[in-house]
Amino acid sequence: MELAMAALGSLLPKLATLLSGEYKLQKGVRGEIRFLQAEMESMQAALKAVSKMPAHQIDELEKIWVRDLKELCYDIEDSVDTFMIRIDAPDSAKPHSFRKLFFDRTIGLVTKARARHHIADDIQDIKRRIHDVADRRERYNKYKDVVAAHPDSSAIDPRLPTLYEDAAKLVGIDGPVEKLTNLLTQGEDVHKKRQLMVVSIVGVGGLGKTTVANSVYQGLKRNFECHAFVPVSLRPDLKKVLSSILRNVSGKDYVSVEAWSHTDLINRIRETLEKKRYIIVIDDLWDELSWTTIKCALVDNSLGSRVIVTTRNSDVAKVSCSPIDGAMYELEPLSFENSKNLFYQRIFKEEQEIHSELEEISTKILKKCGGLPLAIITIASMLAGLPNKTKYEWHRVCTSMGSGLEKDKSLENMQEILSLSYGDLPSYLKPCLLYLSMFPEDWEVREDTLVQMWVAEGLVDEEKGENLYELGKRYFNELVNRSMIQPANVDELGSVRACRVHDMILDLLISLSAQENFVTMSQGPQLTPQACKIRRLSLQCDDEQRKIQEHEDDQQAMLALGVDMSHVRSLIGCKICFKKWMLPLSMFSVLRVLSLEKYSRKRCHLKDLGSLKHLRFLLLGGQLETELLGEIGKLQLLRTLDLREAYIHEVPASIVQLTKLEHLYVPMGVKLPDGIGNLRSLRELSRLNAVHSPKTLDEIGNLTELRVLSVYNLDDSGLRTFVQRMPNLGNLRSLTIEFNINDEMSFLECMSNRWKGPAGLQRFESHFTFIPQLPRWFCSLSELSYLTIAVERLRQDDLQLLGALPMLHFLCLRAGCAGDTNERRFLIGAYQQHFHSLAKFVFWQDEIFTMFAQGAMPKLQSLELYFKLRDFEAQETAVFRDIGLENLTSLKHAVIKLDCYDARNIREVEDVEAMIRDAISMHPCHPTLELLRFIGESWVSEQQRAL
Repeated sequence: MELAMAALGSLLPKLATLLSGEYKLQKGVRGEIRFLQAEMESMQAALKAVSKMPAHQIDELEKIWVRDLKELCYDIEDSVDTFMIRIDAPDSAKPHSFRKLFFDRTIGLVTKARARHHIADDIQDIKRRIHDVADRRERYNKYKDVVAAHPDSSAIDPRLPTLYEDAAKLVGIDGPVEKLTNLLTQGEDVHKKRQLMVVSIVGVGGLGKTTVANSVYQGLKRNFECHAFVPVSLRPDLKKVLSSILRNVSGKDYVSVEAWSHTDLINRIRETLEKKRYIIVIDDLWDELSWTTIKCALVDNSLGSRVIVTTRNSDVAKVSCSPIDGAMYELEPLSFENSKNLFYQRIFKEEQEIHSELEEISTKILKKCGGLPLAIITIASMLAGLPNKTKYEWHRVCTSMGSGLEKDKSLENMQEILSLSYGDLPSYLKPCLLYLSMFPEDWEVREDTLVQMWVAEGLVDEEKGENLYELGKRYFNELVNRSMIQPANVDELGSVRACRVHDMILDLLISLSAQENFVTMSQGPQLTPQACKIRRLSLQCDDEQRKIQEHEDDQQAMLALGVDMSHVRSLIGCKICFKKWMLPLSMFSVLRVLSLEKYSRKRCHLKDLGSLKHLRFLLLGGQLETELLGEIGKLQLLRTLDLREAYIHEVPASIVQLTKLEHLYVPMGVKLPDGIGNLRSLRELSRLNAVHSPKTLDEIGNLTELRVLSVYNLDDSGLRTFVQRMPNLGNLRSLTIEFNINDEMSFLECMSNRWKGPAGLQRFESHFTFIPQLPRWFCSLSELSYLTIAVERLRQDDLQLLGALPMLHFLCLRAGCAGDTNERRFLIGAYQQHFHSLAKFVFWQDEIFTMFAQGAMPKLQSLELYFKLRDFEAQETAVFRDIGLENLTSLKHAVIKLDCYDARNIREVEDVEAMIRDAISMHPCHPTLELLRFIGESWVSEQQRAL
């Protein structure tokens, strides 16, 4: 349903654009397009009406109708895009003669006339198909009454068995149950113990939230006067939820309670709870609105009442516990050892010995389960039911876990539980999530890459005043918050930079994608002609398969099958041998996304790349042919060009023709061509080598839309050019610079007097090279939240300057020496209003000792300090008692690195470590401490030294 709506959402704006005057359509054709526009808008309204129905109530006839509409929308969009491309095609530039100019213009006029004729023919065909779809739906609608006469039985909550699980069979929940029980029964003081506390448990579906909450509830409820365990469900009837709470806490059976209003129910619950100590579990809460209603019934009567909320959505978890004194507990997957115990316990029951030949395949199965108790129990139950516990049978089950779990009846319950999370997604997120089924299991997908693919495919809806990429990042973060994708790379600000999909969630997505004809997967030449058109093609190959295919002619085999690729919109290849796999790109006439990465380092023989006129996103890795690179300039609609993993020496000169290019990623050290200043739509330029590409540095002032820029090897000459061009880059949000400065005075003059940083800059990084001193203009960066910088001579007032930045959340500061030789000790926190937003502080200093005053960095949670012991006299080591770690009131984790290379003796090192441990032990929040010694050529932790 949502996939058809997404296709419509992408198409309607294009129809509106087509009606604009620039395309000079014939009067009759304009009328036909208005008809299409009206039909599509009516279809959109009809789809919205159907989407409000529960999924199990949508019959097969409606599903077929929705599928036909989706396919129709795709074909209309392809036709419209093809027409626009032909009309918008640029005329040949700089002809050599009048005859050539006349010839080129004549050809252009003929081509555009043919395009207008073709769009007229296409619209007639589309109108016919629209009538066919409508007639077919009407023709078979009469059978709906027959289906309605035999309704399905009432749905049973698939999570119900978890409430009655034998506690003796549960594995790995003791730790979470103990932590939650302590959290609910203890407090910092008597006053807080008596306040109402709400604790939320958050995690992906199937993780065991209900089981853990129920175990805690069963263990504590005898200490409360009244109690209730209330499931909420995906689309809750809040009257039923409130009625259930009332019946449980009152112990009465209200016969007509369903007829009461929400207000009556809430008032009666409050009256019942007013003078009682209670514990209530709100299980499987899905949305903030439901919580807003339920919490109205909760009374804070200062009797020490407790509420537990379980949810899959971290936003809901935060909201449910934040208004009242409480906490959010993130439930973790089972460890491998606990997973193994649970798995074998369910399969072998009373057997003491495990079959040794099954160990290896068991490990593979458990890896796919990813610590998800629901998956482990489900797979184990299925294996236990097999007549023979053989390696062959287990291998068959393990293989099926990546692509065919929906075929096994015993696994339907798990699929249903996991699919609840998918069903709860807003319509705009479902196609974005299904797009992740294009990638193999355990594949790490970069956030920026994924968002750019979504935008290229038209999966991100346009909103007034919203940039599509920023909107796509919001989509991405929402999927993370809903536990549908797992963070794989989180930066210091807590932003997720890459993700993975849990194997069980991926299996669900693969199943749904197949049902919806959203993605077609191929692992070899066995791809056969499809009943439906292939819209997205995922080529996957593991290392073992690739070795086999090196000796086979897979390209000819695929061609021989006669597979139609003319409707493929995305082609993603992961870890494959393209010499054997790839079909001629001219077959992919409407391709919008092409991503080919992590494959054999043989030369990539991609033919006809320039024929992909619809291409918006291109990612290539490996060793590329020069001829192939030259064709990139023909891709006039290209928005993203990612060559980070490509083996090339220079970027082809033809890319300067890509006037719509917005994201350009190149390998480190590669030379960029002259003319980059023509790419005025560019928003991101990475790895610009100032020495290899001086002309690009000179032209950078033309790129006024730049948001992200990284420049390397910036020498004295390049710095002067760069500073002169910077005033034009007012939209810059992220800047990475690596300096190669020889003339210190020239640097100070440029950085101190000539350059004022972009006012909206949020991120500044300079990792590896020291600059003489901190530029004064940093004080003007009021939106700066991330700063990494190395300063040769640091002063106390530099810290005051940085501390005054209101939005600074992360600071990594390296200091070579003190700017004033008398300043060996720097005090942080003398001005308590400074660093009031800082959450993580990393400070590497060679000669400076840092101390924290009372009230310093009030929000700091993570601290990393580096000390050289050789810089301190014997009597000076006592200053480690005065670091002031106890003054960092929000500290949760500290890393102290001690460079022991020139330490006098081991006793001195141990004394310093003891002082640091004492300081941490006195901290009221008891943060974790990691002590590292630099020994030889590496950092060694206490755990490593103990081995």
